Amino acid sequence: MTTAPRKPLRKKGGGKLGDQRTKAGVDTPDQGPSGIHTLEPEEGELFEHDPADISPNPMNRRIGLRNMDEMVASVQRQGVHTPGAVMHTKLFMEKYPEWADRVEFPTRTYILGPGHRRHAAALEAGKPMLAILRDRWAKDLTVEENLISENNDRDNLTPIEQALQLDLLRQRGLTTEEIAERSNYGSKGTVTRYLNLLDLPQELQDEVHDGGLSQKAAYTLSTIKDDQDENDSPAAHTLQLKARGWMRDEGLSAEAAKNRHKQQTNARKQSRSAPAPNRPATESPDDVSRGKRKTEAAEASPKSATETGKSGDTGTSSPPSIPHQPDGSTPENTTKTDDDAREAAAKEARLLAANESADLRDLACRLLIREEKPAGAGELSSLLVNAVLNPSEWRPAAERARVWLSDLSRAPKVTKANATAYFQHIAANGDEKFKRVAALAIALAANEVRAAQADRKWDARDRAHLAFLMTSKAAYEPTEYEQELLDTTAAAAK
Repeated sequence: MTTAPRKPLRKKGGGKLGDQRTKAGVDTPDQGPSGIHTLEPEEGELFEHDPADISPNPMNRRIGLRNMDEMVASVQRQGVHTPGAVMHTKLFMEKYPEWADRVEFPTRTYILGPGHRRHAAALEAGKPMLAILRDRWAKDLTVEENLISENNDRDNLTPIEQALQLDLLRQRGLTTEEIAERSNYGSKGTVTRYLNLLDLPQELQDEVHDGGLSQKAAYTLSTIKDDQDENDSPAAHTLQLKARGWMRDEGLSAEAAKNRHKQQTNARKQSRSAPAPNRPATESPDDVSRGKRKTEAAEASPKSATETGKSGDTGTSSPPSIPHQPDGSTPENTTKTDDDAREAAAKEARLLAANESADLRDLACRLLIREEKPAGAGELSSLLVNAVLNPSEWRPAAERARVWLSDLSRAPKVTKANATAYFQHIAANGDEKFKRVAALAIALAANEVRAAQADRKWDARDRAHLAFLMTSKAAYEPTEYEQELLDTTAAAAK
């Protein structure tokens, strides 16, 4: 924080200053604040004042004043050594009319900027408040950012309190970039991570404020959205609270809980989009009606043909004809056609389920890679065995692993490099930890490329791949399609 240099103390002497000192009684003992502090301060000047004549600022977003006992004891012993900042109350109310009716003590001379804990301690200890006059903040309408900037350098501010303070600037219509610049919070991303906390349900905000939930985990939960892509609706709040419940009950990380929510959401979409098992995917309601008319016509035709034969001129009966059917067709052929259509529809639904499941597993693999926490030596060796012993798997696995790794901030930016060149670069230049992350990516990709083939039955290796995702930080939950494959694999093993 940059403060104006303190003005030199005015020496005692005669003239006008001496007369003012006499009138003010500054040389009379036991009259409270003494010396220069009894005169009306100027902008930027340090002075002492009775804390009972200073009003709290309604813009202060502190939810509560914590750890006050030690501060009060310190002020009782030594007084207030670190100054707060104040403005004239009337000036503040004039410049901020929208806040005027929320000023707690509008008749007091001054209103606080930063320094509410020091003010409360001075009140309780019965000591004068050390302050700097900052009327310029009110005149320039910069009270909000100065509250943020000064409070950001203080301890005991929770992420929620900081978010509420930043929200004051958002309410003025500032963009996140402008807020970051004026509040000294560094970047747009940092501001967004704070402001997103205010989109959480109040229960989770309280937990962040009390320290039971970290800011990082809370931000991750705040990115869980409802079907309308909103994160602050009642529906989104329900999902966020559900994810927090998984974290408590199962020890999941926030990322893993969010990943599970994505899996369940995609599984529901998959279920809704799958065609009915007994109806072709391309069949429309009109097709059903036409089929019904075909059946009715087929049932009526023999009778009509027989009657026609009896009344015909030739006296001979002709074979019964079935309207709307090609020659040579039979009811057995019709049944076979329907069975083929149902079989095709079931195959299409199964293919869709396989693709949806593969997308969810791919997401789980990406989550593990993004954490940049390599598997243990034993796990990694076991995972790499198949990729190493099956050279034909390496190329597609390496290409998928390259795509996963390219999203990481620490991944090398190799322009127009194929997978071989990419991993050669990592081997030559990467640190040991990242090399292990890259090896894990290849191992996961080798198993996933194999498991994603929809035209093959799963075996013990596929089962082990899924089990690894389920027990890892991704906390993967199998889809119905995968559960069916697991059951089939287990039955075959027995």
